[in-house]
Amino acid sequence: MKKHNCLIWILVSVLCFSTVSCRKYSGFKHDSSGFYYQFHQVNEQNPKPGMGDFVVVNMCLRTDDAVITPMTQNNMLIDDLYRGDIYSALRSMHLGDSATFIFDGRKFYEEFLCMGDYPYGKAPIYADVKLLKITLKQNLEKAEELYNEQMKRIRQREDSLIWEYVDRNFLDYTNYHGIYYYQNTKGDGPKPVKDQKVQVLYRGLRLDNSEFASGMDPASPTTFELGKGQAAIAWDAILPIMSVGDRITMVVPSSLAYGERGSEDLNIPPYTPVVYELELLKIEE
Repeated sequence: MKKHNCLIWILVSVLCFSTVSCRKYSGFKHDSSGFYYQFHQVNEQNPKPGMGDFVVVNMCLRTDDAVITPMTQNNMLIDDLYRGDIYSALRSMHLGDSATFIFDGRKFYEEFLCMGDYPYGKAPIYADVKLLKITLKQNLEKAEELYNEQMKRIRQREDSLIWEYVDRNFLDYTNYHGIYYYQNTKGDGPKPVKDQKVQVLYRGLRLDNSEFASGMDPASPTTFELGKGQAAIAWDAILPIMSVGDRITMVVPSSLAYGERGSEDLNIPPYTPVVYELELLKIEE
């Protein structure tokens, strides 16, 4: 009789817990990993993302009273940071699904977003999500392999690009630590040393001689402290061997310019050398 009563109490407890879980957030279901969910659109015929896949989502994070982040397009790798995080939730979605998830606010804000102390007390965080795109892990790996091969070819081509430019444009040149320069005008002033403030005129050119930057007005020269990283790396490297009045044209390898990333804004590809015309006007006392 006692065993029978115990069984009844266990069943009643389970039913009560289930009822409380469902009533806690009306219309939401509870996932065993810890979050609550409500699907608005389901596309069962479409695939779900797996561990390591890459997804594009529209997502808005909010509480009952405040929007934490507006609706934006985000790129996310589906790797768990902790049990029941948003990556777990995303793996429950099909491509094209839309849903709202509820997470422990403090844990999500402080551990996942790393945004410091949670400012909304015990309020949960709601995530309104639409899954727009899935890229499989193996496709990502293939794309990365192709990208690395392309970057390798570009890297190997850089030396030949420098030599082609030097041969085409310089009557004579000097190689100073990988910077090839031609002296257009020779000055007779002193040479600057580290920490001195210098004034220069300059032009930045791509290898086709199109201009991407310029500061050629003598009334408003570019001024900076030498060796402090306040100007282009190549300028800090070459100016200590220049005299006031010197004007040079130099070809700068990517390692002293825009590096492996290049500059999309300036239309300079990765691992691409650039050209500077540089004149040392003055050393300030």
